[in-house]
Amino acid sequence: MEKLTSNDPILEQIIEDCRLVSRERNSESHSAGLKTKRVNRRRFIARTAKGVIGSGLALGALVQRNEPSYAQEGQLPLDESTLQDLTPVVEVIDETVWDGDSLNGQIVGEMLSRAMIKLTGLDSVKEAWREFVLPHDVIGIKVNPIGGKSLCTNQILVNTIVDQLYQAGVLNNQVIVWDRFEAHLVNAGYKINQSTQGVRCLASDSTGVGYDDEIFYETEKDVEVRRENGSTASRYTKILTDKVSAIINVPVIKHHAITGISGCLKNLAFGSVDNTSRFHSNPLNCDPAIGEIFAHPVIQDKVVLNIADGLLAAFNGGPVYDPNGVWKYGGLLVSPDPVAVDQIALETINEKRQEEGLEPAQSTKYIRSSWRLGLGTNNLDEVDYQQVKL
Repeated sequence: MEKLTSNDPILEQIIEDCRLVSRERNSESHSAGLKTKRVNRRRFIARTAKGVIGSGLALGALVQRNEPSYAQEGQLPLDESTLQDLTPVVEVIDETVWDGDSLNGQIVGEMLSRAMIKLTGLDSVKEAWREFVLPHDVIGIKVNPIGGKSLCTNQILVNTIVDQLYQAGVLNNQVIVWDRFEAHLVNAGYKINQSTQGVRCLASDSTGVGYDDEIFYETEKDVEVRRENGSTASRYTKILTDKVSAIINVPVIKHHAITGISGCLKNLAFGSVDNTSRFHSNPLNCDPAIGEIFAHPVIQDKVVLNIADGLLAAFNGGPVYDPNGVWKYGGLLVSPDPVAVDQIALETINEKRQEEGLEPAQSTKYIRSSWRLGLGTNNLDEVDYQQVKL
C-alpha cells in the first residue's frame, strides 16, 4: 500500500474504518459467495438527463419507487421509440492508452472526444460540450485524490476536460478543480491556485472557503459517538453554494472497503459536506446518507456530467492505493446519470474480482437507495450501454 502523507488523521481514520468493516464482515457466519450479476452491456441504458438530474428533492426526502425488473433471456429488444426516450451511457476503451507506466495524453483526448460525440450524437466536441455547459458557467470539476498520485483522478484527463471546455467557450479561470481537503489534492500532485489566472484548484478547507452554515444535510441515522462536536448536521461546502454554477463529476472507478465501490455518487456526496465519519461503520455503510446528500439541489441541480476515470481502476484495497489491487483498464464511462455509471462500474469491478478469485464487492446498497431517490437508474433494462473501442 502506498505510504500515506504523514500526520493525516483523515486518511488514517478512513483506513481504520475500512479495516474494521472488513473484519466484521469476515466474522459473519454467512458468505456472499462468488455470485455476480452478468451485464448485458448492449442493453444497459440510463434514463434521460431531464428525468434524473433536473428536479430538486427536499432534504432527506425519499421517493418511493417500484423495484426494477432485470432483463430476462429472450426478452424482445427495445423499440426505436423507447430508445429515443433514454439517455445512453458511453464507455470508451483503448488498450493502447498505457505505454508501460506512461499514459498517452493524445489518446486520452481522443477517448474523451469520441465519448462526448457518441453521447450527444453531435458532429463536434465543441457542440457536444455545449449540450452541458455554457460560456458563462463556472465549472466545478470534482476529482478524487484520496488514493494519492498512484490512484487519483488522472491529471491528464482533467487537463483534457479543461481544454475541451475551453473549446466550448469556458475560460480557464472559470474552472475550479476541487475536493474536500487541500492536503489530499497536494498529495495527489495538484497545485492549489486561488488566483485570477489559469485553472483554479482549491478545497473546502482552503483559506476563505469553508462550509455553509445555512445549507446542510441533517439526520440522526448515524453513529452518535462519531459526530463532529455532537452535531447531526453535515454542512455543504461553499464551493457548491457560492462559487460554481455547474459540476462535472470525475471519480475514479475503484473498490471501497466500506461501500463496495467508490464512484460518482460517493465521490460527490461525501466530498461536498463535512461530518461524514459518522456514516462509515456497519450496518450503515454510508447508506442512505450518500443518496440523500447527493439529492440536495446544491448538488443534484448542478451536476451536468459524470466522467468516471477507469484508466487505472482498482478492484481491491480501496479507497487508498494497493498496488496488488489495480489494473490498467484503459476506460472512461460518461453519462449524465450517476447511478447508471456506478452500477456499470460495480459490474466491471466485480467481473475483475471474479477473475481474481475474490468475492463480489459488498455493501453497495446505496446505489439502489439513490435509484429510489430518483437520482438515476440501476435497472439493466433501462440502460443503452454503448461501448467504443479505439
